[in-house]
Amino acid sequence: MDKSELPAGDSEAGSAGSKSAFVAIVGPPNVGKSTLLNSYLGMHLSAVSRRPQTTSQNVLGILTAPEGQLVFLDTPGLIKRKGAVYEFMQREISSALSDADLVLLMVEPRYEPDDELASFIKSIDKPVVLTVNKVDLVKNKLNLLPLIDRYRNLGLDEVYPISALAGDGLGELLAGLFKAAPQGEPYYPEEEVTTYPMRFFAAEAIRESLFELYGEEIPYSVFVEIEEYKEHDGRKDLIRAILYVERDSQRPIILGRGGEAIKRLGTRARKKIEALSGRAVYLELHVKVAKNWRKDSSFVRRATKPPQKYLPGT
Repeated sequence: MDKSELPAGDSEAGSAGSKSAFVAIVGPPNVGKSTLLNSYLGMHLSAVSRRPQTTSQNVLGILTAPEGQLVFLDTPGLIKRKGAVYEFMQREISSALSDADLVLLMVEPRYEPDDELASFIKSIDKPVVLTVNKVDLVKNKLNLLPLIDRYRNLGLDEVYPISALAGDGLGELLAGLFKAAPQGEPYYPEEEVTTYPMRFFAAEAIRESLFELYGEEIPYSVFVEIEEYKEHDGRKDLIRAILYVERDSQRPIILGRGGEAIKRLGTRARKKIEALSGRAVYLELHVKVAKNWRKDSSFVRRATKPPQKYLPGT
């Protein structure tokens, strides 16, 4: 994507001295990238759970402030595994890094800068801002200093300790991102928070609910496809979703005895979708089997077709 082709938004942030940047949020799994995005936007845009790899596709969120505009790209966790799904996730990260003006690298206190992470950092040809998340879990903050020094030895001078969940240090980090951002007009009108359609976030809400309600393996084995999304004036919007599982044995687990499990899933996901869309929703869920879909490159390409790329007003 050539961002120079994007029309500037009509935000009041586009005054003299305004900053604007695409910011790729990257880091190991489960360090809090999605929590940070949600905290900055003040809404639950990106799926969050305690389990790694909850985010499987890039999620775009737009923050407009008096200093300018930052367009965040929340990415899947940095992980090297074989399989069509993991290859897709790595392509998502590469795409975000290519589109970004600067990179926000997020780690947490337990992540030492090993050779693999150091090599990744050196491969980035954009300005990098480092944030160490979950510092609220460290009793003696002085214990963070040696870790920060090790990252600084890799050339990362801008380091910001934060707690995305508690909200600590987020103002300082935001100021640091605007400091690193180039001069430029905003890409989007200031009232826009994302360019992705609601059907994308409906699928994300269902995925997040799967992580909350089911066992260790099941959520990773399910792909959610929104088959139909119709808005209706004066009555509930209709959303029909298909949950693809990898094995026949997983289907009854999703359904539960007498369909009770999928009813709980539908209720929880519906509430999330209604909170985000501000509209009443009728959510219909169906479960189908797609044998070993995570290893099927053609299925993954179809299943993970991204929303329209970053175009204002879409």
